[in-house]
Amino acid sequence: MESKMVLGWLFKRKREESIPIQEIPVDLEARLADASPSVSQRMRLADQYETFKYLGILDTYGVDWPLEKSARDTLQNFFDGNKRTLDGVDVKVAQKGEDYVVRISNHAEYDFRLLMHLGGTTKADDPFSAGGLGEGTKVLALSLLRDYGFSQVRFGSQNWELDFVLDTVPEGEYVEQRKGLFAGLNQIKESRKGNFIEFRTKNPEHAQAFVDAKKLFYSSDNPDFQNPSLDIPGVGGFKYLPRAEGSRDTPEGNFYYAGQRRHFEKEEWGTVEHVNLWTHIDDTLKKDRDRGIVTRREIDDQVIPRILDATSNDDLSRLVYEMNPIWSGTWTYEVGYKLLEGIAKRLADKGVKLQFDDKYLASTSFMSSMTMGNLKKQGYIICSGFLGDIGMKSAQDKFREMQQHYRVDTAFDEEERINILYEAIVPFQRDRKDVWVFDREHENSIIQGQYDEAFVWLSRDTLRKPFPDALATYLHEVDHKHGSDHSAEFSEALTVTLGVVMREIIQQPQLYQKLEQRWNQTLPQPPTETGMSPSQ
Repeated sequence: MESKMVLGWLFKRKREESIPIQEIPVDLEARLADASPSVSQRMRLADQYETFKYLGILDTYGVDWPLEKSARDTLQNFFDGNKRTLDGVDVKVAQKGEDYVVRISNHAEYDFRLLMHLGGTTKADDPFSAGGLGEGTKVLALSLLRDYGFSQVRFGSQNWELDFVLDTVPEGEYVEQRKGLFAGLNQIKESRKGNFIEFRTKNPEHAQAFVDAKKLFYSSDNPDFQNPSLDIPGVGGFKYLPRAEGSRDTPEGNFYYAGQRRHFEKEEWGTVEHVNLWTHIDDTLKKDRDRGIVTRREIDDQVIPRILDATSNDDLSRLVYEMNPIWSGTWTYEVGYKLLEGIAKRLADKGVKLQFDDKYLASTSFMSSMTMGNLKKQGYIICSGFLGDIGMKSAQDKFREMQQHYRVDTAFDEEERINILYEAIVPFQRDRKDVWVFDREHENSIIQGQYDEAFVWLSRDTLRKPFPDALATYLHEVDHKHGSDHSAEFSEALTVTLGVVMREIIQQPQLYQKLEQRWNQTLPQPPTETGMSPSQ
């Protein structure tokens, strides 16, 4: 009853006098420019409608929407009214003469009065809607008419059709003569099911923008949502994007807020590193009329925690293994890294430990690049340090394991060379440390030597090197009593040792020449052309 009374009031003619109907040019701007001074264009337009109302929005209203954003906002209304999917929403473009007509329709129905007021909306309290400010349709109409030259912006449902048009503001409504946004409403004879919009433009690219905008929303046809890695109803999820085979390029996906695609970091699509990411509900970011750029901080501090806090332990554990390719070689600022880090943190907080292959090692702070490099040469993969919190062996622990040597029996020639090292350091007035030998080849070790409080470990390979190299390794390890490789104390002690060594070699060159000759005589000789060593 109320609806019929409202319709009856609005469909009453506002003027009794008759104004000759003239042929109306299709283009709105041309229509306004051709208006006769004696007959206002507003009156001529009003004659086409049962009700013609100025909406109080001037053509100077400060919005600047790219056409893609206008198309996105159009489909967003259908998306919100269609259970947050574009499945079942028809988007068609037909050519009629010189015009391209965009028509979008689906089953939802609504009251035309929502279109005629800023703030008019049914979505203000809908947590699943990306809109809800009650101004999108009015801003959209202004943008299409003013900025892109559309000649028709029509909405319809049930038994009504409403056109938005630009026309001269009624005299006295503003301090100067300007154009403003009007709504022209007509009643139709037969009520229809559902609702539609119909836009007209002479630019085919402008029309195609509305077809292309379907990819900016959730639907079963949108590949960004197909085969998700994680999808929690009412919350959100993501789809991990592996690198293309043989490529080192970082795959980049899109971010969808409440099912609608948003720009991330810059006004480009495909900027979210390693994943497509989405939320199903509008409860995380602040309301934004223009659905503008989402910052990295908003993703890191609000979106990712919202999704991962709702994820089960089983899913968190599964995701760690699925994201294996980015355990290493990923920049710490990237979205994929932040997701994996957040997953590991939640598992660690719950005391969950996972099993990892021995070849994976969690990076350790302050390990030298040389040590890391040597581990990699041995086939180990150095991964993000936070994986150590959920069971991955740390690189530091592996390094310590490699320092636990098995002492081997030394041959006569090796004992002779060890004694030569002892004789060489006598002039240096350094404490002698006994040498214990390990077989580096059999242990797959990455180090040549190691200091122990009671002795010095030297690899068998070191004892086969030239005399100066072996002596340098021995002295290096002895000086480790002052500290580790990166300590100032060790660096200072090694500098002093170098000075002492150079002084003694200069003062006693013959001594060190003889020691080197003895060393060389004990070294294993390379085989001759007959395959036999000279001693044979």
